[in-house]
Amino acid sequence: MPLYHYGETHFKLEHMSLNTTASSSLNSHSYDMVEVFAMIMLPLILIGIFGNIISIYVYSRHHMNKNTIGFLLLSLSTIDLIVLITAMPSFGTYKFPFFPGYHEIGSVHTIFSAFCLIYFYPLMCMGKMMGQYIIVLISVERWFAVCRPLQVQIWCTQKNTIRAMTCIIAISILFNAPRFFEFKANLITGVIGFGLAHISKNEWYFYLYYGIRAIIFDALIPFSIIAVTNIQVIQQLRKSNEERKLMTTQQQKDNKTTTMLLVMIFMYAICHFLCTSVKFINLFSHNYVQFQFVIFKIIHHISNVLLVFYSASTFFIYLIFSEKYRNVLSTCVTCRNTDELTVSSRGRQNTKTTRSNSQNGYTAIKNEKT
Repeated sequence: MPLYHYGETHFKLEHMSLNTTASSSLNSHSYDMVEVFAMIMLPLILIGIFGNIISIYVYSRHHMNKNTIGFLLLSLSTIDLIVLITAMPSFGTYKFPFFPGYHEIGSVHTIFSAFCLIYFYPLMCMGKMMGQYIIVLISVERWFAVCRPLQVQIWCTQKNTIRAMTCIIAISILFNAPRFFEFKANLITGVIGFGLAHISKNEWYFYLYYGIRAIIFDALIPFSIIAVTNIQVIQQLRKSNEERKLMTTQQQKDNKTTTMLLVMIFMYAICHFLCTSVKFINLFSHNYVQFQFVIFKIIHHISNVLLVFYSASTFFIYLIFSEKYRNVLSTCVTCRNTDELTVSSRGRQNTKTTRSNSQNGYTAIKNEKT
């Protein structure tokens, strides 16, 4: 039973002829670890795809994406949808034990799985990196909104956000393009062989790509920015809660939005912690420890489940914390026009001018809608 290791996943083909399928069916109720995790992954992925399609619908409404946060959340939902769609054949179906031809060399399932693992997995990694840096953008935007409110309209504009998104997409594609050459697939038999990922032949690639690139650009840079910005945001929110009576209605709504985004960012950090830890261990052990030790293999599979869980959980975070999200979703369920939300809210709003003092002592004139 040969083992083929590729990147951060593990593909195992059991060389079985057609006359051995009957004997394998006798053990059909005995599943290995990879099959169990595949059965966990598939429903999570399907739920996540459904949730992110709804989120794309909600945040594509004009009154939901007219600010930078709405645009970023629309982008994040789109990227999460791509990640989940490409994760389905990479993590969900390729070891799902109930498909016809499972375990058979040359079967449609085996060939399709090999194709997806070679070509879909790199696309998933691109999407994962894009989503990672969208979270960084959200953290920076919230830092400006909460800690530097007088500068937020200067730096956090739609044009600057689109520029940043363009850079993120370009860098993610560039950094993950080598993954297409890590392994080779025989699309007649479905057997996968090593390419650039062969450690003994391409040790430089392991240290450069899975070591330096993964540690610096997938861990140190994003987590450092997220940690620094969100610590300051939390400190400022605590001060704001003490002065709640002095806050305008719009400021209170902004704080609720910030709280929702903080929950999402913390969920991101928790779900990516194990994956990042495995990368550090691989670098210092000079090998893929998840393929050598059972405990790290379990941790590796749990980390993949957590990555999928994060992409699937954002829908529920929006649903719990965002009243605006729930209102748009309710109009969809009740077949009402979403423009009614904007019209009805405008009819109840009166505009008055208020003065607010920032921490730096500046006085700002605001139009407060009540």
